[in-house]
Amino acid sequence: MSKTGSIILKSALGLLIVFLIIMIFLCIDRPQQRESEFFTRRDACGEKLKVIRTLEEAHKQAYGTYCGDFDTLLINLNKQEQRVMKKEKAENAPDSVYDMPELEAIRKGWIVQKEVFVVPLDKLREDGKLNLTDEQLADVIYVPYTHKQTKFTIKADSVAASLSGAGDKLPTFEAYVTLDDLYADYTNAENKGGFHKFVELFTGSDAQWLINKKADLKDKNKFLGWKVGDITAPVTEGNFE
Repeated sequence: MSKTGSIILKSALGLLIVFLIIMIFLCIDRPQQRESEFFTRRDACGEKLKVIRTLEEAHKQAYGTYCGDFDTLLINLNKQEQRVMKKEKAENAPDSVYDMPELEAIRKGWIVQKEVFVVPLDKLREDGKLNLTDEQLADVIYVPYTHKQTKFTIKADSVAASLSGAGDKLPTFEAYVTLDDLYADYTNAENKGGFHKFVELFTGSDAQWLINKKADLKDKNKFLGWKVGDITAPVTEGNFE
C-alpha cells in the first residue's frame, strides 16, 4: 500500500472510531436525557399549576365558586369584591394599644374589626402567596416547552356534598395538560432533522418513548399528564406533588 493510501486509511479509521464513540455516547445519553427531561417538564408544569390553584382558591374565597376560564379568573380577581375583616385602632385607644395583648385590646374596645372590600390579587400579594406581576400571571396559562402554542385546560363544576346527592354542592376545579400536548415536539416529525432521525435508529424514537411512558402510567391507573384538582371531587392536590 502506498504512503498516501495508508494515510487515507488511517484517517478513515480515525473518523470511524470518532463516529462510533459519538454514537455510543448518544445511545447511552439520549434515554437518560428523556427520563431527566420528564421530571424537568413535570416541575415546570407543576410550578404553573400551583399558581393556577392559588388563583382558583382566591376566587372561591371571594365568590364562593371556582372559575373555568383563565381570562375571566384574572378579571374577577382584579375586582374589589372580596370581603375581609380588618382590625383597626379605635379613636379613643391609647398609642400603647399595640404593645398590649391583642385580645385585651379588643375586649377594651381599643381595637375594632371592620368589614372591608379588597382586590383578591392585591391580598394574595400582601399575604405573600403570590409574587408574580400581572404580565407574568398572563403567561401562567401557557404550557412550558410549547412556545405558547398550548394552554392548560381549566374546568370548574360542583359535586354533591353527600353520597346520596342531596343537600348542598361543593365547588370543584381542575387544571391539567396531557403528555401528548406537553411532548408535541417529540411526536412532530417536522421538528427533527435527518441526523436526529438517524440517531433514533439506535436509541429508539422519542415518539415510542412517549407511547411507553403513557402505557406505564395507564397500567398504574395514573393520569396521563400533570394535573391539579379534580372536577369530580372537592380536592386541590396535584399529581406532581
